[in-house]
Amino acid sequence: MKKTNAVSPPAAAQQDIIVTGKVYDDKGNPLANVSIVVKGSTKGVSSAADGSFSISVSNQSAVLVFSYVGMEIKEASIPANRNINVVLTPLVSAMEDVVVVAYGSQKKITVTGAVSTVNSEQLKQSSSASLANALAGRLSGLTAIQSGGGQPGRDDATLYLRGAATVNGNSPLILIDGVPRDNIRTIDPNEVASISILKDASATAVFGVRGANGVILITTKRGTPGKAQLTASVDQSFSSFTREPEWLHSVDYLKLRNEAAKNDGIAIPYSDELISKFENPLQGLDPNAPDYAEQVAYRNYIYPDHYWYGELIKKNTPQTRVNIGVTGGTSKLSYFVNGVYLHQGGNLNTEPKSKLGYDPSSWMDRYNFRANLDYKVSPSFKAFLNIGSYIEKVNMPSAGTYPGYDTKWMMTDLIYQTQTILPITPGPTTLGGYGVPEDAVVYPTYLDRTAFEIMNRQGFRNEMRSNLNTSLGAEWDLSKLVIPGLSVKGMISYDAKATSAMDGYKNERLYAAQVNYETNELSYAVQRNAESFLNILKGYDSRYNINMQASVNYQNSFGKHNVGALVLGQRDYWETTAGEIPYNVIGLAGRVTYDYDKRYLAEVNLGYNGSEQFAPANRYGFFPAASVGWVISNEPFFQSLSYTVSNLKLRASYGKVGNDKIGSSRFLYLDNITVGGGPLSTLGRGQGINQGLLGNPALSWEVAAKQNYGVEVGLFNELNISFDYFFEKRTDILISRGTVPALQGVPLGNIPKVNMGIVDNRGYEIEVSYNKKLSKNFSFMVKGNLGYNHNTVKFYDEPISDDSYAYRYRTTGFSLGQAWGYKIDYSNGNGYFNSQQELDAYLAKTTYGFGTPRVGDFIYQDLNGDGIVNDKDLAPIKYTSIPGQIYGLLLQVNYKGFEFSSFFQGVSKYSTNYANQGVYENIKLGTYYSYHTTAWTPERYAAGEKITYPALSTNTTTNHRANDFFIMDRSFIRLKNIELAYNFTPSLLKTLRVQGVRTYISAYNFFTWDKLKLDHLDPENSESLGYPVTKSLNFGVNITF
Repeated sequence: MKKTNAVSPPAAAQQDIIVTGKVYDDKGNPLANVSIVVKGSTKGVSSAADGSFSISVSNQSAVLVFSYVGMEIKEASIPANRNINVVLTPLVSAMEDVVVVAYGSQKKITVTGAVSTVNSEQLKQSSSASLANALAGRLSGLTAIQSGGGQPGRDDATLYLRGAATVNGNSPLILIDGVPRDNIRTIDPNEVASISILKDASATAVFGVRGANGVILITTKRGTPGKAQLTASVDQSFSSFTREPEWLHSVDYLKLRNEAAKNDGIAIPYSDELISKFENPLQGLDPNAPDYAEQVAYRNYIYPDHYWYGELIKKNTPQTRVNIGVTGGTSKLSYFVNGVYLHQGGNLNTEPKSKLGYDPSSWMDRYNFRANLDYKVSPSFKAFLNIGSYIEKVNMPSAGTYPGYDTKWMMTDLIYQTQTILPITPGPTTLGGYGVPEDAVVYPTYLDRTAFEIMNRQGFRNEMRSNLNTSLGAEWDLSKLVIPGLSVKGMISYDAKATSAMDGYKNERLYAAQVNYETNELSYAVQRNAESFLNILKGYDSRYNINMQASVNYQNSFGKHNVGALVLGQRDYWETTAGEIPYNVIGLAGRVTYDYDKRYLAEVNLGYNGSEQFAPANRYGFFPAASVGWVISNEPFFQSLSYTVSNLKLRASYGKVGNDKIGSSRFLYLDNITVGGGPLSTLGRGQGINQGLLGNPALSWEVAAKQNYGVEVGLFNELNISFDYFFEKRTDILISRGTVPALQGVPLGNIPKVNMGIVDNRGYEIEVSYNKKLSKNFSFMVKGNLGYNHNTVKFYDEPISDDSYAYRYRTTGFSLGQAWGYKIDYSNGNGYFNSQQELDAYLAKTTYGFGTPRVGDFIYQDLNGDGIVNDKDLAPIKYTSIPGQIYGLLLQVNYKGFEFSSFFQGVSKYSTNYANQGVYENIKLGTYYSYHTTAWTPERYAAGEKITYPALSTNTTTNHRANDFFIMDRSFIRLKNIELAYNFTPSLLKTLRVQGVRTYISAYNFFTWDKLKLDHLDPENSESLGYPVTKSLNFGVNITF
């Protein structure tokens, strides 16, 4: 018998091991489409809709890598039973443990500066077209006021970090992916991973001359290795103004105008007979007459009851946002690509393009695109490419009649005209058969312009803005080549901007409607005879920015000692306007961090910057800052309390930073001299020399010396509280001298500016969050923040007034933007002169230096007691034009697949003097709102009725002054967002063959509670007749494939 030897099959032919399991999120819900890859190979599978998976591996020692967009990557070894259940933690939770700081990131436990962060999920709850507006109330210390209203393409916010500390530029520095950029309004929330704000000197010193006003860091999303994941979402909104004036009918207007005339002691302009005609325009008509319908239309035309605001402004307008994104990657290349289309409709009720031949309506279309690519060239060398761009088209009526084609003036004027045109005015267009063309514009002779003409017959304006942001960089880990923990990084960024505008302007012949109310006859007169075809004017502007950065980083641990260091050089070159001299800023930044066993923390930050805003001898400055921290909860003696007090940390910092935003003009160290005409222009060539603002070669940047003291407390790993107290002394503020005599031949406004101003700013911030998971299916979160700041001008070189003034200083010793006005004397119960006897008794002792009061007017206090109420009696009233207190509150509940969230935002200690159009009743031929209907009258006072306004007048009176009636408290609380969402169940997702579906209904700016006396104004509008703030109702769906 022949003997044979058994031969083992080759390794390649051995049977693989089958590993099974399920993947869940941290709430116990199964996760579909999770990428499961065998580490070191390309073999991989995806989890099913119920989270299950099955994968073959070559041997028991293989390691599986689990990755999912928005979740931490997790590795798992294969157990003996070859069955794995894996729980993935949301990346959002992981990111809360890592904080983005200047030019890097740090673990939250080791951060010693004042930093606050918000994630993308909270930002996406807002339907605002502006990311800046979506930040309102989200971050402690950040004030975001929607001062520009809701105009499409103009709905930006004014941003402050910890209030204001200078009379010059207060806006914070904004960086997007580490590069200074200013287009925060146009970034789509779907692109954003997180936003951090840096508030104290320790966090901002590396920015040197640009860090005094704080810094906003926006970090965009990046890809993670794993199977490609496609997300798509559609959001449909319907927006309207948060406030609009109440309709006062024609009869209301006639009676109020009569009331104003009576108060002035002049003839009543409108008879009872005329009022009755407006009450019943059809009186005297025969319903059986063959032309009755025509007569009805005619009578309603000459005796109208217009609600012009409602006729010219749409009640609702649509907004649509469509987002498509894809993310994923391999062990070499990861990517995040996202595109967004946003259409924002305007609220102007314009005539159709089919009638006019052009489109004057207000709208915006924006297209956003972002691609972030990361490529691992080798285990130690990584390269990245960031591309972000947008194209924005904005349409509106022509601004051709406004100086410089000022679109803001045009839109403000248009809103004003819709509210000041009288309800009794015929129009808006002519009737046929009266010797004039039918449908021509009726021009009210008492107005400067007519809203109907501006928004329809004046033409159109179309603007296109495009922006391209690119960054190319690489990072090389030198741990194996040089020393462990050492790496170098370089990046160059190129940004290009272009703006083009086409303004089509035309004139039409305008007609004034003239009605003989006694005979009911209508006629027209030519008001403006100029006519022109549509004239097209085009403009174009482009600019570019270049930013270059190179850095050396070090991070290493030696036992319990953890050391980090950064040295970074940076140069910025950017154009502000084509044809102007570009800006150049160069700087060097350094940072050293140290912690011992995550208990004792120390950090030093340095900035050395140069800015060509200043003379060569003063261009460079050094800005140091240091901070320390003590994590008491990590001490061994504290471990017995670690369950109850899960975190206890103390922080303190001090440092100096600068601000080179010191004026609207550049190169203030040079004399401003122009060549043109002049007093000797008749001699020679007529090239006279005009000397403007004199230069000051000693000018320098402002310096902010900042202190910050903080404490962080965590209880039961559920409740987290942080408190920060800050103090800043801003010195070398650029001001104009006030105590020097005028130089011979030099106007005061041309005297050189100097670095002499001093402002102190102090305040505190509180953040509280509570997360609780009550069961597998039920959890909730409450998160709130409160910030308070108060500044005081310590020196302004302000001349002191003589002791006859009630307040000898108007700036020094007070806050920036402090409102001043006359104080009303409420000692009689209501602050009005309620009878002639009361008025005579007052005037026997005191007079007004700006007119004679009437019965029903305000009683002003004579603060200095000299018997005359004038500017010497002006007093600080209420608060300032910058909010002194801000707060936000987020409530969120999750139950099974349902999500409910509501977010409240508010500000207080905030005032503005509301005056003139939109407030006073005497503008033009009378502009009345609902609060004017309960103005002071002898009858209303005698009856004890509510009085909301002084006695009406047809002219300017002593009431129409800044006083503590018109200087109003703008404090408000706004329900910024409220949302109800539902996430489809795994079984339904399996049927639909998608990874996730989320549907929702939400509202934005839905309710507002405020203290304004004027119910037609939104407290966030800085102007009484600016483009109003909008609110919206939204419906949407998000699908993940």
